[in-house]
Amino acid sequence: MTGRALLGLAEAEALRHCTVTIDFAGSFRGSGFLVAPGLAVTAAHVLVAAAPTDRVRIRHACGDHDVAADRIRLAPAQGDRSRFHPFPDLALLSVPGWTDHPVARLAAEEAEPDTVLTALGYSTYTPGPGAQPDTLALRVVGRAADFVGVRGDGIRDGHSGSMLVGADGLVRGVLKGSRSYQRDEGGWFTPVGALAALLAEAGVTLGPPDAPAAPPSDGELVAALMAFRLLRRSDGRFLLLDAMGRRLGLPYAFEADELPDQRLHLHGIVDGCRSFRDGRVALRALVAALEELAPDDGALDGLRTLVGRAVDGPEGA
Repeated sequence: MTGRALLGLAEAEALRHCTVTIDFAGSFRGSGFLVAPGLAVTAAHVLVAAAPTDRVRIRHACGDHDVAADRIRLAPAQGDRSRFHPFPDLALLSVPGWTDHPVARLAAEEAEPDTVLTALGYSTYTPGPGAQPDTLALRVVGRAADFVGVRGDGIRDGHSGSMLVGADGLVRGVLKGSRSYQRDEGGWFTPVGALAALLAEAGVTLGPPDAPAAPPSDGELVAALMAFRLLRRSDGRFLLLDAMGRRLGLPYAFEADELPDQRLHLHGIVDGCRSFRDGRVALRALVAALEELAPDDGALDGLRTLVGRAVDGPEGA
């Protein structure tokens, strides 16, 4: 597996604004997400139990929207009313005129085995009452018939229809369900290619991909480093420089101005990375060193995101 394993906290929070719940018969039935203006995706089996007279409702952070029966498209249209609904087990729900919301972007490629995906959906299995945002980490195993198998966090009722995203924030699939809702035995998802095919068949034109984020400024990188508990101490910052030196194959610690003030010292480290013979390599060494020294610090996610922009952005590091 290459790259960052999990979606960062900031990206996950942004994508949360693309998620919805699916309700009918007065209760929460499953999760979903928005892929185009006024268009939500969920798993088809979430809706097959709805009676013709049931009012299907999409609940979103900005408000609730009823979905007319003729605005619901199931694929396939018929199933056995269970979680084993046939492939692709997808549903599209359309609300004409609803445009003031963000949308999730689809990946162009499928998730490789051993990739860790983040499921962003809802369930009643959280400390809060009712259906609440719930997040799972699931590792791709490989094909399971036409679906893709995953292992990891327990998949429970309500998670069906959740988006599955990679560390880049792009959708890799739609969560189908669990092998066992009582035990953590993994489950399955519909791959993104099947979703893209259904959208194309339905005549849905997806918007252009977002423009690449601009490379971060020195100030942004310093702010991300300031969040590390280890780097609040001068000895922690020197441990970082030693580890960076080893990572870069230097016979000495990475060189930066030795200043007693934390922010100024970190500015010196960032400046040293920028002026290193290959800034990209130095910034990668910075992240790798902190992964070694502070593997459980939540600040890693933010730093990885910024360094990813610096290394892969249009101007590089």
